[in-house]
Amino acid sequence: MQKRLLSALLLGSTLAVAETPPPMLTGEVFSLQAQEIIVPLTTTWRSRISTMVPEGSLVEAGDLVVEFDGTEAAAQLEGQREAARTEQARTERDLARLEKELGQARHQLDQAQVRLELARLQAEVPEDLMGAIEYAENQLVLEESLNGLEDARKQFDDRQKSLAERKRQTALDARKLAAQERWWAQMLESFTIEANQTGYVIYMNHPWTRAKFQEGDTVQTSFRVAQVADTSDLAVRVWVNGVDRPRVSDGDAVTVRLDAISDRSFSGRLTDISESGSKRQEWGDADYFEAVVVLEDAADAGLLPGMSALVEVL
Repeated sequence: MQKRLLSALLLGSTLAVAETPPPMLTGEVFSLQAQEIIVPLTTTWRSRISTMVPEGSLVEAGDLVVEFDGTEAAAQLEGQREAARTEQARTERDLARLEKELGQARHQLDQAQVRLELARLQAEVPEDLMGAIEYAENQLVLEESLNGLEDARKQFDDRQKSLAERKRQTALDARKLAAQERWWAQMLESFTIEANQTGYVIYMNHPWTRAKFQEGDTVQTSFRVAQVADTSDLAVRVWVNGVDRPRVSDGDAVTVRLDAISDRSFSGRLTDISESGSKRQEWGDADYFEAVVVLEDAADAGLLPGMSALVEVL
């Protein structure tokens, strides 16, 4: 009796395992060679999509794909340029004044040297050839001329240093203003994104709400809002439920069926299963592991990025 019961239990377990259906995975066609359109850096970490070509549009390299609102960056760039113009005018005035002061100091130095030469000649006349008072006066004039030359040389050196320091400061200010202007110009340029390859425009989903991004949306820096998909190298991105994860492995053969091509199935292999799972809010609290299905017989099937797929693991 016990042997019969044990045999029945083992048979039931075997049948249960045998009847367990293979994992079914949902996914979508995507391009392995896609240009990702990412929200650029802004000062507020947010931006608004002002222009977005219609989803599904075929674009070529150089075509506009997405343009973000650049009002603030344009205003800041013009402000930087105005500040540079103002600084340039102030610099020109300061340099002209300092050049003039240096010229005056050079003239005063030349005059002081001439006065010293004359005073030295007069002071060298022996005392016995003139009165004691006149000799003493000449010696005093010589001393005053020496002091005057020293003062004039100091004034000249100070003016030279002031001019050199102003020129150094001018160069530093110019580099700083140029760097700021270049930064704003690059930011403004980054708001206009063109295709760098031929492909179809695919709108991406918001990472939290899963709603597709649209023209006019306010988005955060680093969000992927769209992509230009090259259709010459397509695969299927699938999500494996945490319950099914132990039952699938890299290299597993699969059969793929597409909603848009319902009369045909495709063979493929499962690859690149992610190491860690993540939640997808629209599917509940379960963890899902992203993976890729490489198709083996879909070269001329007319697949397009975004097509929904149902994948059966064999």
